[in-house]
Amino acid sequence: MRNMSTLLISLALAISFSFAAVAQEEYSSSQIKKYKNGIFEVVTLKLEDKTVYKEAFPHKLIPFHLRNDKYHSLGTAFLIQDNTFVSAAHVFNIGYKSQLSDNFALRDSKGNIFKITNVEKYSNYRDLIQFSVAGDTSPYHEFKIADAYEEGDVIYAAGNAHGEGVIFRKGTLTSFTYEPIDGKWKNIRFSAAASPGNSGGPLLNLAGKVVGIVTMKSSSENLNYAFPIKEFMEFSSERAEFFESQMGEVESTKTLIYSWDFKADLPKEIMALRKIAEKSFYDRFESGRTEFVAKYETDIFPKHENIQKYLMNQSNSENFSIIDINGNGEWLLFEPGEQKEVKIDNKQSMWFSSNDKMIGGYQFFMEKPVDTSLQAFIKNKKNILDTFLTSVKWNMTIAATPVYITSYGEPVYEDNYEDNYGRFWQVAAWHDQYTDRGIMIYCLPTPQGIVCDFITTSTSWLEMQKKNYRINLPRIMLSYTAKLGEWEEFLQLPKEMIPTFLQDAKLDVSEDSVEFDVGAFSGTMKKMKLSVDSNFYVAVEISPENTDKLVVGHISFKPNLYEDGVYSISKLYDLKNNASDSYSDFWQKFTTGTSPYNFEVINEGKTINKYMNLGANGKSPKIVGKRKDDRGYLATCTLQSDVELAEFTSACDAFINGLH
Repeated sequence: MRNMSTLLISLALAISFSFAAVAQEEYSSSQIKKYKNGIFEVVTLKLEDKTVYKEAFPHKLIPFHLRNDKYHSLGTAFLIQDNTFVSAAHVFNIGYKSQLSDNFALRDSKGNIFKITNVEKYSNYRDLIQFSVAGDTSPYHEFKIADAYEEGDVIYAAGNAHGEGVIFRKGTLTSFTYEPIDGKWKNIRFSAAASPGNSGGPLLNLAGKVVGIVTMKSSSENLNYAFPIKEFMEFSSERAEFFESQMGEVESTKTLIYSWDFKADLPKEIMALRKIAEKSFYDRFESGRTEFVAKYETDIFPKHENIQKYLMNQSNSENFSIIDINGNGEWLLFEPGEQKEVKIDNKQSMWFSSNDKMIGGYQFFMEKPVDTSLQAFIKNKKNILDTFLTSVKWNMTIAATPVYITSYGEPVYEDNYEDNYGRFWQVAAWHDQYTDRGIMIYCLPTPQGIVCDFITTSTSWLEMQKKNYRINLPRIMLSYTAKLGEWEEFLQLPKEMIPTFLQDAKLDVSEDSVEFDVGAFSGTMKKMKLSVDSNFYVAVEISPENTDKLVVGHISFKPNLYEDGVYSISKLYDLKNNASDSYSDFWQKFTTGTSPYNFEVINEGKTINKYMNLGANGKSPKIVGKRKDDRGYLATCTLQSDVELAEFTSACDAFINGLH
């Protein structure tokens, strides 16, 4: 019996020791309460949402704790000593603009707010930040730093998961892995679950000591990452470290990858640090562009060896199009895709499309309202954007429900920027306070209204896009078409709205004639049935002799918009060795006045046509000028085939003879 009693006692002790071992791997209720008292939310005040929605904003679709909180929850921080906290750098994203960055604070579990003051350690490369707060933190738990940790250790990831309060989730320290850029240290991988909001929280061992700072969640498996606390302790507090390894310039199939490496003295007030880091970042972007141009100047526009071939045979478009090179080294004008028309009302329309070569997601042309002057319409950027938003049914998604936006209010930024061609871009930007995003339009006035590129981006990249867009302006092309009456109003705009190559243009429409002087083209048109409602098209091209200059390369008159019939002049070049076989054949016939370029009547079915080389026929000396060896001017008359031949001949002769 004695032996049996001894055995039972031994078994009982073994079982109790086993349960004790298990218990040691679980936090007790008192531990959780204790540790929770040292973990805070990183928050920032919500902004006043100035967006106007088509219908009342559906607040009920947003979870209760989010819609009733006056703060945004950004992440987690934990206390390590008096008034001193640690978190992940990406929670604050110092170095990049944000609408939410002016009011960073910490909030405890009872809702008490502590304003963040000075940054004492910072590295976006290592994803760490140490900072101080204003206020008394003595009632809160201060976390101790673990002396050692190894694979297989039981750990807890603690943090403000999904912004719904601090929770603790158990797992294992599974391994250590080199940081991906230079392998300067090994990050911790752990198996405890992590959610958005956990960033910056402590990774704790069973003793409640800090092993690491939670930094990143794995997207494909439940192996998450933390920055080792040993590395944090060894990192210098003397200077903040900013580093980006993947900045780059991409243009015309050429790429330059460069890095941003900046350091700033610490400690420093958080907003002061943000301001100097932002400036350094944008300065690096500009210097990166300078490096790119120095390396690839002869491989990009406008100094590429093949650019002259394009400049002497340019395409045109009445919507924003961009000059770029294809994989075969040929320069082309990349035009937008299919345009969709939206009727704003019975007397105003908008057309929008997309061109994946442009920066913006949409390009749109908007007619001015009939009861508004062109100048007033161009100046009212709020109305332009509001009309666009309403027309395309612009929306954001809340709980899988589209919420339609009708206005972002008045612009937060406006500019009138002159590019190297002398075009005056109308620029405006807005903030979407709800999503911390920026909206920007880059526009050019036209005789009919305005053409714009519509851009959306994060607030942090809005400033970058302003700079980036200006780099691309020389490759963005736009030609103009409008009724003669609309042209008259356009040419009367203030000079800061009219491109320099059109500022001296003249257009006078009277009852029986049209007198014009646009670029190199001028004349007096009579007996052609032209009126204020007739269409006048001006094709804009880059001068082959001076790539910083735009010129008028083609004009045409269309007496009646609803009938086939046009009178035009095009400037053409001898492409020499760059010419295709068909162009060489055309050029030989064109310069020698061979049919059909001898002004004979050509019946092409639905239309009848006449073609003339103005120089070869001694017509329009002002237009043709003295250079006739490498260029020519093609005059074309086209009318419907059912027009009497005598009427056609009379109108075409009036056009040719009216040219100066």
